[in-house]
Amino acid sequence: MKRTNLIPLVIVVLTISFVGYFTAIVSAQNAAATVPRPYQVAVVDIAQLIKNHPTFIAKQKELEEYTKNKQNEFNTRKLAIQDREKTLNALKLTPGTQEHDKAIEEITTKVTELEKDFKIVQRKLMTDNTVVLYEVYMDIRKEIDAIAKQAQLAQVMDYRSLEANPADPNSVAALLEQNLIWYADNLEISQAVINNVYTRRNLKANIPNIKVLREQEKAKSLEAANKNTTPSATTNSVLNPNSAINSAGNTPQTGFTRPQ
Repeated sequence: MKRTNLIPLVIVVLTISFVGYFTAIVSAQNAAATVPRPYQVAVVDIAQLIKNHPTFIAKQKELEEYTKNKQNEFNTRKLAIQDREKTLNALKLTPGTQEHDKAIEEITTKVTELEKDFKIVQRKLMTDNTVVLYEVYMDIRKEIDAIAKQAQLAQVMDYRSLEANPADPNSVAALLEQNLIWYADNLEISQAVINNVYTRRNLKANIPNIKVLREQEKAKSLEAANKNTTPSATTNSVLNPNSAINSAGNTPQTGFTRPQ
C-alpha cells in the first residue's frame, strides 16, 4: 500500500490559515482607520496668555524702568545742548570765523552723539522686546502641546474677543479679519495653560483669572472708544503682545520717544 506524504498538505493548510488570520487583522485595522474620530478642537487667547505670563510681566517692568531712566537721561542731554546753543548765540559770533565754525561743530557733534545713542537704545528695546515675546510664546506653546496631547486634541486655535468701535475703520477691520468667529466656552483652555505656567514656577497664589482680565480689558477698550481716546493699561506698555501678534514682522511700539 502506497503511503501518502501528509507533511506538505499540513503546511499548505497552516499557511492558508495564517494568511486568513493576518488578512482578518489587516481588514479590521483598515476598518478601524476608516471610522471617523470626533474632531477635537480647543481655543486659546494667546495675547492674554502672553500679557499675564510671569516672565513677560517681570521683563515689562524691567524695560519700563530702563525706558524711563534713558528718557530722563536724553532729555537732560537735550536741555544741556539747548543751553549751550543759547550761550553760543549770545556771543553773536560772526559767521565764517573760526570761533563760529567751532561753535557750530560743537553743537553738531553733541546732537549727532545724542541721535546715535538714542538709536542704540531704541534698537536694544526692540531686540529685548522681540526676545522676551519669543521666549514667552514658546513656553506657552509647550504648555499647550502638553495639554493637547493629554486630551488627544486635533487642533488648538488662537482666539481674541475684540470689541469694535463702529466709527473706527481700523477697529472694524480687525474685527472682520478674525479667523475664528465663535466658539463654545468649554473649548477654551487658556486658564488651564496659565495655571500650568504658574504652577511650574511655584506661583499658585498669583495665578491670574484670564476670563476676568479679558472682560476688564474689553470694558476699558469700549470706554476708551466711546471717549475717542487711546486705551491704556497693558495695550500701551513697553511690551505689546497684541501689536506683535497682529503685525507679524513689525516691531511693537516701545513707548520710547525721540528727544526733540
